[in-house]
Amino acid sequence: MNQQNISDAKRHNWVDISIVVIIAALASFHLYTASVGILPSYAQASVHWALVSAYILLTKPLKFKFGRLIDLAIIAVNVYLTYYQMVIQEDMIFRAGIYYKYEIVFSIIALLIALEVSRRVIGFILPVISILFLSYALLGSHLTGLFKTVSFSISRIAPYLYTSTDGLFGQTLLVSAQFIFLFVLFGTILDMTGAGSFFVDMSFSLTGRARGGPAQAAIYSSMLMGTINGSGAANVVTTGTFTIPLMKKVGFKPSMSGAIEAVASSGGQIMPPVMGAVAFLMSEITGIEYATIAMASLIPAVLYYLTLSTGVYLTARRDHIPAIPKEELADFFKTLKSGWLYFLPLVMLVALLFKGYSPQRSAFGAIVATLVVGFIVNRANMTLSNFVTALKKAANGIAPIAAACILAGIIMGVINLTGLGLKISGIIEGIAAGRLLVALILAMLTSLLLGMGLPTSAAYMILAVLVAPAVIKMGASTLSAHLFILYFGALSTITPPVALSTFAAAGIAEANIWKTGIDALKLAATGFIIPFVFVFNEELLLVGSGVQITIAFVTAMIGCLVLASSLIGWFGTKLSIVSRLLLLPCAIMLFMANPPILSVVGLVLSSVIIGGEFTIRKRMSTANAA
Repeated sequence: MNQQNISDAKRHNWVDISIVVIIAALASFHLYTASVGILPSYAQASVHWALVSAYILLTKPLKFKFGRLIDLAIIAVNVYLTYYQMVIQEDMIFRAGIYYKYEIVFSIIALLIALEVSRRVIGFILPVISILFLSYALLGSHLTGLFKTVSFSISRIAPYLYTSTDGLFGQTLLVSAQFIFLFVLFGTILDMTGAGSFFVDMSFSLTGRARGGPAQAAIYSSMLMGTINGSGAANVVTTGTFTIPLMKKVGFKPSMSGAIEAVASSGGQIMPPVMGAVAFLMSEITGIEYATIAMASLIPAVLYYLTLSTGVYLTARRDHIPAIPKEELADFFKTLKSGWLYFLPLVMLVALLFKGYSPQRSAFGAIVATLVVGFIVNRANMTLSNFVTALKKAANGIAPIAAACILAGIIMGVINLTGLGLKISGIIEGIAAGRLLVALILAMLTSLLLGMGLPTSAAYMILAVLVAPAVIKMGASTLSAHLFILYFGALSTITPPVALSTFAAAGIAEANIWKTGIDALKLAATGFIIPFVFVFNEELLLVGSGVQITIAFVTAMIGCLVLASSLIGWFGTKLSIVSRLLLLPCAIMLFMANPPILSVVGLVLSSVIIGGEFTIRKRMSTANAA
């Protein structure tokens, strides 16, 4: 080995060791604070960002000469800045917003580091959006009309974003530091024990004999992992690497395979009990109990997955995709017997949450239970190297989320500093002019736009400030308004032009991005309809009598079937374009259980339309035979 190779090997060796030390420190810090008690919010967020940013800089280094040295300098400076931000918090109370000149410089450097570190892991889109918001704060006084602001100097903006609870180390990053990392870690450790493979095997044993069995397995295994994960895109990368090839193998088109995985993974963010950690955040913001939020979210989430599952089944029938032969499938009861203990951590998580334990303590308990189960069920997997791999996966999963959250802090800080949130809410109220439906449409568009490129939790934080107040003022309940924006914040990850989950799935499937995006929008159609329905008819949120809720749920399930038929174009027979267009409003009427006559009309019309298609096809077959 020549001198250059020896030098390169040594360099990689110290980098690898440093990465292992950082990921071990990251996991240890969060497990300690989850079990013993979290630090003050600014300290919790600061330590979290110091460790995550160091990991990003070491794993995504600058590529030119001396790039590593520059990265090390950035790490050292950032560690000091996060430390300094912690130690001056109490002093800031007595200073009443007065900053020293060097603190202004510190603030500017902290902003620049956040932008650069985030750029390396999530690309240019969100950093550019953050810079636009900063520009608005700096130059908004030169505008005219509603968006005109008072004059803010950089010496006012930067320290505010550096030290306040609305800025870099504020609520958005705290979500990542308090909740999301623990659930990402829970997911990676659960997968390390073999639970991920078990869930897939279980899904296959249950659904394999149906048409498109691998796709159904992908849906429900991705749902299980997606509700724990804080990012739809991250879940696509985690589970899609083995579900997408299986779907392609049995006959699904690449674009449809990618779309199924993207829609299933993103839906995990709306599926109780964890909802990608947003349920806990929503509880803190709204003051509504976690259990109420989780229960209210159940029926809409079930309808979302029912439409997806039905759409996949109809696609398989339409495209003549065969079922998996029985002899190639694992026996359900044997599979369940071999790994039923893997359900215990999930049961413990739900039980602790519903008993009133904090999300952090509940996640900690679930992680401990996972480790115990891992040693009982599959001791061979519980090796040091596998632990390190699981910690790396957790760090990889949290890196883009934390980066997006810290930039969301910039956006949130500017919104609060300039009063932009009130202005946007005012615009929505002004255009809606008291019409709730118009307000909801505007809220949907705003949510899809502002949610681009953000993990669901960060998107929800911003939308809860910008959009939810306007929807509530128009007459929606607090619960329905916040669930409404959550849905569209989650769906923004599959909605073009910035559809991170769709892009990730298309890459794995080797499919055209836009075809995958169109297929994803079809499969996720219920997600775009249900939020409007539950704002007007809260029976789907378990508000009302038992009879009302039951009727609403049953008619909505029928609506899911009709909607899937309309979008896929098949229901026992190929449906014409005219019939598909007519079935769409019928499905919407079936979702609207109040007044009941709408559901009755929708059911009758859809039956007539589908019956007419069968009659026409039968006559055509008879004529051709003659």
